[in-house]
Amino acid sequence: MKSNRFIVGFDYILFLSVIFLTIIGIMFIYSANINKSNDLKLEYLKQISFLIVSLVLFFVILFFPTRNFQNYSLGFYIICLVGLGLTLFFPEVMGQRRMNLGGVSIQFSEFMKIATISLLAYYFSQRSKDELKDIKIYLKACILGLFPVGLIMLQPDLGTSLVYFPVLIAISYVAGVSRKFLLYTLLLVLVTSSIPVLTTINHLFYNNENEILSLLVNPRYIAILFLTLILTLGISLLVYFDILKGISQKFKIFFFWYIFICSVFLIGLTLSYPVNKFLKPYQKDRLLIFFNPYVDAKGSGYHIIQSMTTIGNGGLFGKGWQKGEQAQKFFLPEQATDFIYPVIAEESGFLGSIIVLILYFLIFYRGVRIILYARDYWSVYTVTGLLTMYLFHIIQNMGMCVGIMPITGIPLPFLSYGGSFLMTCYMGIGIIMNINFSRYY
Repeated sequence: MKSNRFIVGFDYILFLSVIFLTIIGIMFIYSANINKSNDLKLEYLKQISFLIVSLVLFFVILFFPTRNFQNYSLGFYIICLVGLGLTLFFPEVMGQRRMNLGGVSIQFSEFMKIATISLLAYYFSQRSKDELKDIKIYLKACILGLFPVGLIMLQPDLGTSLVYFPVLIAISYVAGVSRKFLLYTLLLVLVTSSIPVLTTINHLFYNNENEILSLLVNPRYIAILFLTLILTLGISLLVYFDILKGISQKFKIFFFWYIFICSVFLIGLTLSYPVNKFLKPYQKDRLLIFFNPYVDAKGSGYHIIQSMTTIGNGGLFGKGWQKGEQAQKFFLPEQATDFIYPVIAEESGFLGSIIVLILYFLIFYRGVRIILYARDYWSVYTVTGLLTMYLFHIIQNMGMCVGIMPITGIPLPFLSYGGSFLMTCYMGIGIIMNINFSRYY
């Protein structure tokens, strides 16, 4: 009976899509490193060993009772938080801190994604539809979803920290959180991130020619603006909460938006100075080359220029496996990790790139189908979060490779070299298939 349930409940299309992607990744990791040093040549063997461990985790998770995932969500979340905290005591390797135990590198920031998604799904699944309209419930979810971001930023790992925001928004949206709360959040993030970016661009591109933007990073003027906004916010709060009588409802709505807009600008202005002051040189370079990579074609812009050249060099059918001109001559940096997609595009061409996209499409198609037939809210929210995680990685990585997204160092699911990330991806697929499998229990 159990074997029949396994045969019926096992999603072969989803599983084979993931396996094919991983095999393609190993093939091109091998191709990308074939002419390099012996250590790099062995990366494909390490990736095979990572695949074996990932498959073990996948099958363990597949047969793990779904109810236990929910019950242990908080414990797994806390363990990953402790791991993130301990990672800060390890030395930086290539600009990032990673826990190294006996020569084995562990990135808790990757496993933290699964823990956060599971806990958010559990948190929302325990709330009624009426409770989800309460802003306090949403704010608690924001704390749970974004608290790990602070620890990840300290590593520092900006790319990985970006994943948590779309995951939080997607799960909140599907759970039924008030749309206006999500709109406020999107506006908050958009404005508070835009102001520091504008001031940084003014500094990098135009040598502070725009005097207004230059003032926004001056601590003296920030303090004056801060005190002014605090005063106006105080008056607005008195009006909004009826402490000052005789105010109409229209004016209350007006003052609500006034409070919100002032708060958003206050946060953005407050962030401008530290961003400009403490942003690391390589992070400023990434911002600079995103807008114009040719401003430093042989330096900071080299990565993105070579990536676009490599993709265009593949043509329709590609140069052939191990015959990529850009990849085999090492013009493309980080070609087994961040820039594995250009290697695939050059050696297998447009057709090979389409095959990769089709395999990704099958993963999302089967995932959405599983959402539609899920038995409980936790399952719906969890699969939504996991699919959002994969989608963000794909869009960011491929966008980075073709020059329409900034370089963040986010790997490509199932294709890029890396043990912790591959294990995380397979753990996610294991949970998705477990949810589908549990329908037949």
